Amino acid sequence: MRRMMRVTALAGAACLAAMPALAEKACFFSYAAFEEKIPHADLDVCPGHQVTPEQAFCRIALQGHEVLIYMFRHGDPEPCLAQVDRYTLNEFTARFGIAYDRP
Repeated sequence: MRRMMRVTALAGAACLAAMPALAEKACFFSYAAFEEKIPHADLDVCPGHQVTPEQAFCRIALQGHEVLIYMFRHGDPEPCLAQVDRYTLNEFTARFGIAYDRP
């Protein structure tokens, strides 16, 4: 009985230790859900990020006077939201210009 309790406790500890790794792989917001629900425009490159198109892609959306940059990392089975950057329109144009076409 005591041995079984130790094995159960070890198994429980192993599961708890693995939870952060599982959480990292879980997709909180998929690109398919984003595409359907969020009005946006596609960007050729991600502003302010040093990622290649093979690693990630970005979408831009306007919300009032704010500019939102959504970055999606490629994953299995589909891309997943990795980061959202929020700028005022003035901050975005000061940092990236009015005709954004570069990283």
